[in-house]
Amino acid sequence: MASKSDIIRNPLLEDIDDPILARSLVGTTEELAAATRPAFLENPASPVTWKAEDWDRLEATREDLFDWAALEAQFDYDSFLRDGYAVFRGVMTPDAAAAWTAAVQFGQRINDALLRADWREIDWLGLGRTPPEKSLSTEDIDRALGGSQKAPQSTDEAGVQTLRINSVFAEYFPAGHVPYLMNVLTHPQMLALQRLCLACEDVYFDHNQLLTRPPGYPGGNWHSHRIGGGHDEGVASLDVYRAQPNAVLNLFYPQGFEGEDDGGLKLIRGSHLFRDPDGCRAPNDEEMAAGWLKDRHHPVTSEPMEMEHLSLEPGSVVCCLSHAAHAVAPKTADKSTRWCSLYCYKKANDLTGQVQPPSAIPPVWAMKAQRGELPESLIRLFRHSFDRELTAGRTLFDDG
Repeated sequence: MASKSDIIRNPLLEDIDDPILARSLVGTTEELAAATRPAFLENPASPVTWKAEDWDRLEATREDLFDWAALEAQFDYDSFLRDGYAVFRGVMTPDAAAAWTAAVQFGQRINDALLRADWREIDWLGLGRTPPEKSLSTEDIDRALGGSQKAPQSTDEAGVQTLRINSVFAEYFPAGHVPYLMNVLTHPQMLALQRLCLACEDVYFDHNQLLTRPPGYPGGNWHSHRIGGGHDEGVASLDVYRAQPNAVLNLFYPQGFEGEDDGGLKLIRGSHLFRDPDGCRAPNDEEMAAGWLKDRHHPVTSEPMEMEHLSLEPGSVVCCLSHAAHAVAPKTADKSTRWCSLYCYKKANDLTGQVQPPSAIPPVWAMKAQRGELPESLIRLFRHSFDRELTAGRTLFDDG
């Protein structure tokens, strides 16, 4: 039985001593790709199966994601670095918002198809583990259908961690399932947005998720994310923060959301500079206000720090530095599903040139990049998933 700690997140950065897992990493990428896409998912267009002509077709048929002039007009780098996030209201083109909505809805259907399937039909050995002895309960499945991050994630007893890391679950790395979402990941406008936020030319991909919030969603806790490499504690000056190997979370809302009861995003300006992912946590606004946030002031402006509840029109984007505290409001049962996809990119450490390993590039994609089976631009985005020199020997994104 594989535990969570047994799962190899970045297998090409580590020395593998498990013979079953090692076997899955020395075969062809086509074999591993086939194991990640069981026939019952019925998704022959999955980008994991693409050939050179498919990548060429993607480049030839791209259309704008954003009204770039509108996006640039809403961005100020100094404010972004000072406050920890930037909000871009209504910047998607109408066509992009429509295509994006359809893409995340399709990704959710693929995810639900996996939840409903007979997991005995999965090629577990091809994924590098023995078949699990336990199965998800009916209650687990019902709870996870129609939303994201609801399948049990604490252990790999039923194989959930294996399916997650290999992106058999479409909610984890949906760009590997849905052509339009792969278009977004590699789109020149997307990469230009990352260069604006990270203030550098070379950017690297970290992870990609569906963040589907259905009616009745109870809300998400206040939290922030680590970047690793010894940069996750202590108040940082703007110059120190700018130089570290930052990651930016990009949240895309093609249909937007309303007020406080529609699964909306909540943020706290300046919270990122405290670099406190272990401390700035709370299950709700009341406990956040009485706990971590109490009597706290912005390290740069000295203003009292407050929670901001966003309300966004369709086609909006939020870019948020990983250390920034954020949460999600509940969604009442009378609301429709909130559609969202997350793309995270990162930069190198300005002082060392080193890059933290990615938190979630599926093994098959790392292998394709290492073997030169992807477009050069995508290989560069994935390089830290297989290049031990670039990561200075680090194997996990939060290595000290």
